[in-house]
Amino acid sequence: MNKNPFLLLGITDGSPQSLAIPTIQALLTGGLDFMYWRTSADNAGLTQLSAGFKPSVLLSATKGSAVPASFRWHLKDADRQVANFADGLPFSTSIHSLSEWPRLAGQVELVFYSPLFPSISKPGYGPLSSLAVIEQQISAIRQQHTALPRLIGLGGIQAENVALVREAGFDGAALMGALWQAPDAVDALQQIREVLSVKDG
Repeated sequence: MNKNPFLLLGITDGSPQSLAIPTIQALLTGGLDFMYWRTSADNAGLTQLSAGFKPSVLLSATKGSAVPASFRWHLKDADRQVANFADGLPFSTSIHSLSEWPRLAGQVELVFYSPLFPSISKPGYGPLSSLAVIEQQISAIRQQHTALPRLIGLGGIQAENVALVREAGFDGAALMGALWQAPDAVDALQQIREVLSVKDG
């Protein structure tokens, strides 16, 4: 099993709650490692973000120079073919096939892989393979490759199954519906962290 700390990332869903800067800062203070600001809304709201939180926020763009200073560059899966790497490499990207993961070694720090479970935020969207099969694939790839980007599971992850994601060999979990469809996103994060802490004990 991976000895690095298990990362927890949030992803905005475009709802007012997910774009509320005080909520994002509370989540990052409360144990969230990164927040992916995935929205078509104007990024102007991010000007309210305290400077210390900016390196924990991922912004999507096709070139690094489009990402304001201090924020981290996320490159969408669909944009990798047209991306401009003249001004540096992205911090993170996303994949939908684990065969792409080793190819990104040395190019990004984090790779989002989805979906793992039936989506909370997109009804009807779910995995093509069971978590057991995905676990076998991860194990085989880790045996064949070193210095892989950290692998972040995404899709339907919540308190009830987050420990399974870690046990399957992922380096972290991304949370969207588990945060924004809960009555209180900060409380939802704490429940997830408590589950992982109990499993550590």
